[in-house]
Amino acid sequence: MREVFERESAADDRAFYLQRAFRALLDAMARPGEVTELAARAQGDVADADASGLPESALVLADVVLDAATSVAVAGPAGDVAATVLARRTHVAMRDAQAAAFGFVPASVRGQQARAFVTALSAGTLLDPQLGATCIVVCDTLLGSDRDGCLTGARAGGADVSSWELSGPGIRETARIELDRTEIVEARLERGDEFPCGIDLVFVDAAGHVLCLPRTTRVRRLDEAAREEGGAAWGM
Repeated sequence: MREVFERESAADDRAFYLQRAFRALLDAMARPGEVTELAARAQGDVADADASGLPESALVLADVVLDAATSVAVAGPAGDVAATVLARRTHVAMRDAQAAAFGFVPASVRGQQARAFVTALSAGTLLDPQLGATCIVVCDTLLGSDRDGCLTGARAGGADVSSWELSGPGIRETARIELDRTEIVEARLERGDEFPCGIDLVFVDAAGHVLCLPRTTRVRRLDEAAREEGGAAWGM
């Protein structure tokens, strides 16, 4: 006799939500500079967010990219605590930044500490470029265009905001964005990685906006160029 078990609607709902979140992340990676959005949903992860120092939106991304076959490191003095939370949720292995496949930079980790973490991430090798790390960075200000070309994102916090022009695969001509994580993008530039090696950056804010800078994307700072030329780069 076969026993038929009823499906658990809550588990199904979460699985379908994570599928949509993964689709949003893939879309953002395929279209650098384009802002996608995680659908609003009560995750019930307030305790984990408080313990890890990561917003629930970042935990959603962790849930869709981390598993027992990969590894993670979290920047900052509380990085080990945050990594423990992620390991409990996803069974991911905890590693140092140099050996981790995924890195997380909480919004509270900024300046030289954040820069050093990004600098330490693995770029992969010419034989195994897929070993280059993906770094998920939490920001307060994240502004760009959506698929329809409309300005979207959020501006919050008191950190300085920088404007950037993007070009490369997946971008029609150029794209423009604003972020409050200047040190992260500068650290990526200073690494001097040569394709196919390099790191991929994923920016996410607490509202669930996601924007990606794959290793193939070229970046140029606009606000610095505007100051040198005596004009304004981009009025958001």
